[in-house]
Amino acid sequence: MMMEFNCVDIDECASNICSLYADCVNTMGSYRCTCDSGFVGNGLTCADINECIDGNQCDSNSVCINRLGSYECSCLNGFCETPGICPSCQDLDECMAGRCDPDATCTNSPGSFSCQCAAGYMGDGFTCDDIDECSLAKQCHSNALCMNLPGSYNCTCSSGFILVNQTLCQDINECEEVEDRCRVNEECKNVDGSFKCPCRVGYFRPASNMDCVDMDECKDSPCHVNATCLNTIGSHTCTCKRGFSANGTQCEDIDECSGGGTCHPRALCTNFVGDFFCSCQQGFMGDGFSCKDVDECALSDTICSVFSACINSPGAYVCSCLNGTVDFNDTCVQPSPLCDPACHSRGLCHQYPAGYQCVCDLGYVGDGLTCSDIDECQQENICPANETECINIPGSFSCICKRGYSLNGTKCFGKSLLLLSK
Repeated sequence: MMMEFNCVDIDECASNICSLYADCVNTMGSYRCTCDSGFVGNGLTCADINECIDGNQCDSNSVCINRLGSYECSCLNGFCETPGICPSCQDLDECMAGRCDPDATCTNSPGSFSCQCAAGYMGDGFTCDDIDECSLAKQCHSNALCMNLPGSYNCTCSSGFILVNQTLCQDINECEEVEDRCRVNEECKNVDGSFKCPCRVGYFRPASNMDCVDMDECKDSPCHVNATCLNTIGSHTCTCKRGFSANGTQCEDIDECSGGGTCHPRALCTNFVGDFFCSCQQGFMGDGFSCKDVDECALSDTICSVFSACINSPGAYVCSCLNGTVDFNDTCVQPSPLCDPACHSRGLCHQYPAGYQCVCDLGYVGDGLTCSDIDECQQENICPANETECINIPGSFSCICKRGYSLNGTKCFGKSLLLLSK
């Protein structure tokens, strides 16, 4: 008898042939292993996929945490999950929770916050203590009282001062706020916190309970020794005496001789303290303010030698030999060459008290530097006889007989033309 055999499919999945992290599917005569979501492999062996490395959907303000077959997103400190929305993280406003001290300023920032104590307080922001500004140096003016307040302080100025910018006590100028604060002849002087009324310059107070009266400054001889003091109401004046100049406090002698025109041009000026003196130069006469030349030639007929003629010059004279030379010690010599500028060819250089000067020779007129011939024939009766006529020559003239007359002795007769010398 022949036995019949039936083949039955083996369920390989019953023996956990796949990986623990795989799904096993039995098939006729075989099976199929498929790794679960979040794992990778051939089904027999499955490895966890780290989604935090790649392929996650976490918010930028969260951290990714890998799990077996999955992952999770955890919001960073300062951020919180939005209910019903994962993994969205929103900033947590810590300032709304009152994390800082009541006397501090809270500043929220993404994922964090900061606390800073307000002005007038000190601390880390979580705890703030009042600063006692009055214990610090120079918070108030020296003329003010400092009072500490929560977060601040107050300065109260003393009498006579006004508070400026909460720290500076500025002096009140009582002299400007009220007119005529002081009495007559007094001057208002402002001082820190008050004022004074001293006497004006030029006044003094005989006693503390008396008004100010005029001071006679001239009693103390405030002026220069060469000045005159004149007392005035509340002051005095100093006037330099005649011959002195300056402001009266210092008087200097005026050198009248330093300026031109004080004395006559032909006078000598002598300055002395407070005055001056004018005296005419040698060869001149007068009071120094008016000087007149002395004509030495008119004083004496014997001032020159018999062969020379006297010519007067300003302040002096010269004896001309009438030929371009001069008489010196009874001898005719050439004139001095020391005149500068040089004299005219008809001029005579000679010495006078102040140096050397030029004078025109007899028969010429000019200043010695320029000399012109004198036409003597222009003078009336220069040749007295009717029978003669005048002929001008350089430096002189001649009287000759008129045409039709001849000289007989000293008179003109006949037809000859003869020369009569002067």
